[in-house]
Amino acid sequence: METHKEHESRRMEIRYRPVGELIRGIFFILFGLFMIFAEKLGLGEFRLTPFTMKIIGGVLLVYGLFRVFNGVRKLFFNKN
Repeated sequence: METHKEHESRRMEIRYRPVGELIRGIFFILFGLFMIFAEKLGLGEFRLTPFTMKIIGGVLLVYGLFRVFNGVRKLFFNKN
């Protein structure tokens, strides 16, 4: 049988991975937004066409949202 202290330390160890997923997801979202809006805001000129930048930014944005969703699901809705 697991004691309360062992259970709490086990819970804290398990929570590092979902927090990492949240942080990675936020970085992907921010980089995707940067790819989409960088030229409009005058933050730089790129060799890619604006259409390609929007496609890459959209993919990064969707992947970041997936990472955030997965991290929240593991962090708050895990049954273990």
